[in-house]
Amino acid sequence: MKIRSLILYICAFYFSLSLNAQDKDFLLKVNDRKVSAEEFKWLYQKNNNGLQQSGIEEYMDLYINLRLKVETAEEAGIHKRQSFINELKGYRKQLAKQYLTDGEAKEKILKKAYERYKTEINVYHILVKCPANAPPADTLKAYRKAKSIKQRLRLGEPFEAVAKGASDDPAAKLNGGNLGYLTVFQTPMSFENKMYEMSPGEISEPVRTTMGYHIIKVQDKRKNRGRIKVAHIMKAAPPGSTQQARNNAKEDIDSLYNLLEKGADFANLASENSDDRRSAQNNGVLPWFGSGEMIHEFSVAAFELLRDGEYTLPVRTVYGWHIIKRLDKKVFPAYEEAKKLLESKLPDSYLQSLTKLSFAGKLKEEYNYKVNPSSLEWFYMHADSALRYQRNYEALNNVPGKVLYSFADEQCSMPDFASYIRQNHEQAPVYEPAEFINKLLDNKVYEHLTAYESSVLEDKYPEFHFLMNEFYDGILFFEISDSLIWKRSRNDSTGIMEYYNKRKDEFTKEAYADLRLYTISDDAGRRHTRKIKRVIRRFHKRDNYYEKIMEKARFGGDTLLQAEEKSMKRSNSFVKNNNIKWKEGLQEVTNVNGTIVVDILEIHERKYKEPDSIMNILVPDYQEYLESQWIRKLKNSYPVELNKKMLKRIKSDIKK
Repeated sequence: MKIRSLILYICAFYFSLSLNAQDKDFLLKVNDRKVSAEEFKWLYQKNNNGLQQSGIEEYMDLYINLRLKVETAEEAGIHKRQSFINELKGYRKQLAKQYLTDGEAKEKILKKAYERYKTEINVYHILVKCPANAPPADTLKAYRKAKSIKQRLRLGEPFEAVAKGASDDPAAKLNGGNLGYLTVFQTPMSFENKMYEMSPGEISEPVRTTMGYHIIKVQDKRKNRGRIKVAHIMKAAPPGSTQQARNNAKEDIDSLYNLLEKGADFANLASENSDDRRSAQNNGVLPWFGSGEMIHEFSVAAFELLRDGEYTLPVRTVYGWHIIKRLDKKVFPAYEEAKKLLESKLPDSYLQSLTKLSFAGKLKEEYNYKVNPSSLEWFYMHADSALRYQRNYEALNNVPGKVLYSFADEQCSMPDFASYIRQNHEQAPVYEPAEFINKLLDNKVYEHLTAYESSVLEDKYPEFHFLMNEFYDGILFFEISDSLIWKRSRNDSTGIMEYYNKRKDEFTKEAYADLRLYTISDDAGRRHTRKIKRVIRRFHKRDNYYEKIMEKARFGGDTLLQAEEKSMKRSNSFVKNNNIKWKEGLQEVTNVNGTIVVDILEIHERKYKEPDSIMNILVPDYQEYLESQWIRKLKNSYPVELNKKMLKRIKSDIKK
């Protein structure tokens, strides 16, 4: 699939499929397919804006060749094959995704998150557990409990004391419900929305999440303090530890602190003594974190360190004792820097839900969406507990036949929506009738709107139509070329050999010689030069020629001879410029470099390259040959009409 996709996009540089132009004034006609001047201009500019631009005439030649091949593929019925239809549908589905979403919504969400990210909020909470799918009686019981807790707080009971006694969050017994300083994407969205709405000292009404009902207290708000990187040494004393274990942990951490004060290396102590074995493997170093990403007491102590390298006194947390050393700190970042972090933390479900909501809103406005209030009220009234919790659909057996909603020329009847409820019941929260119906209706409307929008993309967006035609064209091009050219060139050994024999003179290996070059330095003088040449003639055929010759070529402390072996083609400039005779044996050359004795050891005459050794060249050349033959045949099979005056005007317009 990846190879095919690559080929399709390469093809897109050279061509695109034309629309069935209805106007009489056409630029190009191949068989019965017409291409308008306006369309061709658009295609040329869209597909010819890379670094290697082709002239408009060259592009037209390639485009005509493409049209001829597509005509052949259609005549062969490739476009009617189920495999082709499925592949084109797959491309369309992928392409349509970018048209069926609100591209601006994500950026808006991130910018809103960034504004929230500027503020850290010290939050307390009391949790009353109640799963999203709890029965009505349990939901009501949990809600009443949450309301009674809120009443106790209203009457003046301390929040921490109530949290320790009433909260279903196990940590509340230790921290009094204090979640520390939090910021964006660290809590369920309904919780986050509420805490950012509140002022310091304010206590909320019960807030519903999938965990249950929360009573939230905002203790404080402050500017974001950035992110910090620390190392720590930990001695564990988690909840449930015996008193003796807690005492031992305290003694151990104090002992380690004393060693640090005497100059011991923090990294070594962490590596050898920390009970947090994961960080101990990295000398105690923890990943970067901000407020709310680490347990409250740990985070507070870390951010109170003023300088890199400074470490804390032993710090108690629910997990044990820690000594924390600051390694680095980053101030609050600008938006572009923070964006990557926020994107990584943005819950996919939240993003999808908001982008779907935003996109549906735009389509509702564009297509004049209307809902029938009385029809919707009927579903509210009949969404009883039996329907929501027990999937008892008796209430949906006698649904009125009225329209529930409409948009454009589409509508959904009440029976249609009742059927949707039966099939998609599990997509909605069950604790409130209106919330249950509204969630399913939102889903149904979104699916209906996007299906309709998808069906009109070709009419609504010309570029979508053009791109789909490129895919259509590319698949047909691939299939017909693979069938008639590429597979044949790979498997037609007889045809390749015939092609090779016709062009074998182009596939030859040039004559070359294996030789030795003995270069005698100008500093040798005549007497030493004559002596070195005698030594070369005497020993050049021996196996140990190099040692013998080089030994005799030394005079005093100087070596006046350089020897090297190489292969050299007959066309080499050294051979030509020095009139080297193309025969085995010794010969002498004198040039600016001094005297050179050439010893040609063996001559390899020009010969044909074996086909197997040049298949990487032969097969592509054979493919080009087959394609040129094919194009010539196609041009004789299908009529091609080109308005050259119009093409000239297009060229002139583009230059402007």
